[in-house]
Amino acid sequence: MDKRDFLDEFIGHAKKDMQGELGEKFISTKLDRGQFLFFEGDATSALYLIESGVIEANVVRGDGKVYIFHFVFPGEVLGEGIAYGQNHHLFSAVTRKDAVAWRIAKNDLLRALEADHEFERYIMRVVGEKLDNSYVKTRCIAGERVERRITCILLKTMDESSEISEYPGKLDTPLTNRDISGLIGATEETVSRVMSRLKKKDIIGTRNKQLVVLDRDALIQYFESV
Repeated sequence: MDKRDFLDEFIGHAKKDMQGELGEKFISTKLDRGQFLFFEGDATSALYLIESGVIEANVVRGDGKVYIFHFVFPGEVLGEGIAYGQNHHLFSAVTRKDAVAWRIAKNDLLRALEADHEFERYIMRVVGEKLDNSYVKTRCIAGERVERRITCILLKTMDESSEISEYPGKLDTPLTNRDISGLIGATEETVSRVMSRLKKKDIIGTRNKQLVVLDRDALIQYFESV
């Protein structure tokens, strides 16, 4: 039986007499690393709730470089634009860590929202939170100094991912230098220099080939000092 902790929490915001039927509309999908949920420009056909793993939302620029919008962690959704009439995806969604996602068809979700205005308000709060996160990221990449942009992105991604870490206190992210350069609009060489500096200060490190923030307080202090 598929784990459904985040699904149960999600449908718990609907009316009790609707929860059973709503839950039956969600279909579990297992995703391997590198597998796409959808591509930029595809018609919106479903809402996805991530139960486990990590999804990367990105676009490919005209020069072929990948620009990462954000990462989507367990308990978060993709495709929420269908709630306010979005007809096409503005980015692609690709699996960064093997994942399980719950999928509900667009028409099934819209019927549920129409029948339950409390659930509709909940979905719009989710949309609002994602817009707030986008604003924070915009402020991150708007900084003049690349050091502040990098540390801001590290802190933002770390805060998003740490709540669902299976090991309390382990603050890891799916970020690579390529990812960070795509997030903040800097070259990989520049990102590499700053990251090397942070490693020498024992603020960040690697574990199992993954970036790990070793000292959050020191990272904040570094952010405030540059």
